[in-house]
Amino acid sequence: MAALLLFYPVPGILPMGFGIPGLFSTDLLWSGSWAYDGNMINRGDIRLRAHKPALTLRAQVTDKRPSPPGDGFEQGNTAFAAGLYHDTTGSRLLWGILDEGGLPARIKNVWNRGIPFAEQHQGAISDLLTEPSSTKEPGSYLWLGSPEITVPWIGPVRGFGSVLLDAENQAAFDGGFEARFTKKSALMFEGFYTRSHLPSKSPSAWFSETPPLPERDSDILAGTIFFNNPIFAAAADISWSQTFAYGEDLYGNLAFRIGDRPWRLSLAADAAGSRYVGRDGGATGAGFRAAARLERRGKRSSLFRVNGTVRAAGIGDRFYKGSALFYYHFPTAPVKSTHLFWPSRASLTLNRDASDLEKIADSIDILAGFRFWEIPLVFQGSLDGIYTDQYTFGSAKISGETSYTLTFLQFGTKLGYKIKKNGKTQAETSASITARGKWGRFSIKASSADFPEDWDLGVSWRVQL
Repeated sequence: MAALLLFYPVPGILPMGFGIPGLFSTDLLWSGSWAYDGNMINRGDIRLRAHKPALTLRAQVTDKRPSPPGDGFEQGNTAFAAGLYHDTTGSRLLWGILDEGGLPARIKNVWNRGIPFAEQHQGAISDLLTEPSSTKEPGSYLWLGSPEITVPWIGPVRGFGSVLLDAENQAAFDGGFEARFTKKSALMFEGFYTRSHLPSKSPSAWFSETPPLPERDSDILAGTIFFNNPIFAAAADISWSQTFAYGEDLYGNLAFRIGDRPWRLSLAADAAGSRYVGRDGGATGAGFRAAARLERRGKRSSLFRVNGTVRAAGIGDRFYKGSALFYYHFPTAPVKSTHLFWPSRASLTLNRDASDLEKIADSIDILAGFRFWEIPLVFQGSLDGIYTDQYTFGSAKISGETSYTLTFLQFGTKLGYKIKKNGKTQAETSASITARGKWGRFSIKASSADFPEDWDLGVSWRVQL
């Protein structure tokens, strides 16, 4: 009887699993991919859940190495990780390569990230990185969250705090509290501090803005305030950095949201000084960005969205780079629909880079998707060029892809054609077959980036038990 209980599937917890109902359950995951001319990637993840104390014990291993039968298979990158989670409060104790979130992530590589809108100002919390990394080292992380405590005249209040120790035992501290005035209104304050030792740095070019720098210490102090309710939301980050032999400066962002459903307007802007050093230890350089996004959410998952972003070297300077997106997701077809043709989505993206006024780069991307009978079809096209005293053609590309599902199998194919500036043409194609079930999925894909000379074969899988 005990053996039967051990392998009893636990409804609502696992698609397939074993455990003792009411006491514990397990979650086993194995995912990965293999490409003939690329890499072989594997990830294994096992979780043991104890329901009564609401604890989860997790162990993970990731691995990336050149795919056999090619050379260098022994030159792999393997990483082990483990964690203990408290499901009720979200508290966790982790060791391994970490994926930072929240405030520490928003002040890292700021110009390589999108502008944080108001809804993206969530509290800082990290988790184990689920992809192999050759540049990051494992660290230790403790995040503690308190149960909600009702405070008179305020409402439920909870606190949280964390400490991260990297591979060199350099600490980063984060903490704050959140107060809920009503079920849908909340105010959050958060603070962050770290000191790190940065290696020496040489200029990347003869006329680099960053001078040669010795080994140095860098301090970062940052804070967040975030108010949110269905009608209005406002959020702001401010970060101050001081780096020996380089100087001190600020980075900040400000965001607002007006309305929620059906109409929502979001505004955001951020700016950094020339001597600001981010969470990653890199000098970001001065800059200013502003963005706006207008959305309307309708029935049956319909969505209309228009958003634009502009960038300048600083507040008050001319905008030299910008992008605009126009997107519409059509309402899903009714359950008893007999339509042979039904549109799914359409988008138009425009980009301009005028950092060099004598050589302005423009690009346009178009996407259209629809369903014909039971077959989804997606068509994409792009065109880019350079403007000096007249427009010069850069390249153009058009592609189409489709798939068909037959019971547990899905067949997919893609065709593309590209014309380059020199008149050279290039065709690409791919075909895939995927099997899906409660256990996960398994996929085989053959692709050619330069048809018919260059071919590659790939396999991917995800198995859950």
